[in-house]
Amino acid sequence: MLGVIGGMGPLASAEFIKTIYEHNLGEKEQEAPKVILYSDPSFPDRSEVLLKGNYSLLLEHLTNALYQLHELQVSNIVICCITSHYLLPQLPNQLKERLISLVDIILNEVSERKGKHLLLCTNGTRKLKIFQNNNLWELVEKQIVLLDEKDQNTIHERIYQIKNHTYSSQSNLIFLKKLMIKYKTDYLIAGCTEMHLLNKCFLSEVNSNNHIFLDPLTILAKNLKTTVLNIQDSKQYSQTVCG
Repeated sequence: MLGVIGGMGPLASAEFIKTIYEHNLGEKEQEAPKVILYSDPSFPDRSEVLLKGNYSLLLEHLTNALYQLHELQVSNIVICCITSHYLLPQLPNQLKERLISLVDIILNEVSERKGKHLLLCTNGTRKLKIFQNNNLWELVEKQIVLLDEKDQNTIHERIYQIKNHTYSSQSNLIFLKKLMIKYKTDYLIAGCTEMHLLNKCFLSEVNSNNHIFLDPLTILAKNLKTTVLNIQDSKQYSQTVCG
C-alpha cells in the first residue's frame, strides 16, 4: 500500500493519484494499487521557511504526517514536494526507510538518457542545492543545465501560478519551448511536483507522445510496482549485509 503526502499543492498530489490509476488499472479494478493520500494544504511554504533557516515547524509537521501514514501500515511513502526533500536526512530512520525519493527518480532517469536536461524548480530547491547535494549528482551534472537568475525567478513565479490554478498551459508551453532553445536542451526536468499538472496539460493539448518533460510523478506512476519491489529488495539486501 502506497502512502502519499500531498497538499503541497493539493491539485498536483490529487492529479498524481489519478495518474497512478491511469497507468495501473488491469482487467479488474480490484487488482489496482492501494493508495492512501494524506493531503494537508496547511504545510508552511517550503521555499520561504527553508530559505530563512527556521524550519523546525515544517519538520515537525512533515514528521507527524509521515508517522500517521506509518501507523496505517503503508509500505512506501511519496512526498509530493521536491523542496521538502531537503529535510529527508533529518527524519527518523524508520520513516526514511519507507520513502521514495523523487530526486533519486529524476537523477536515475537522467543517467539512463542522452541529451541535455533543463532543470525547472522553485527558488528554494535551487538555492538549497537539493539536486546538487544528492549522491547521484556527480554522475549526471554534465547533462543538467541550470537557469540564469532572471529565468529562475520567472519559473518560480510560474510555479506559484500553477499552485493557484491561475496559469495558461498554452503560454507556458510557448515559454518553455523558448527556454529549451535558449539553453540548447533536449528535455525539461519537472523539479517541482506542480509541473506534473503542466506536463499532463501539454500531453493533452499537443496530442503527442513526444515527452519533453522528465516528470518523476509520471515515471513513478508508470513503474510503481517495479520501483516498490526494487526498494524492498534493496532493504532486504542491506539488512542481510548489516545482520
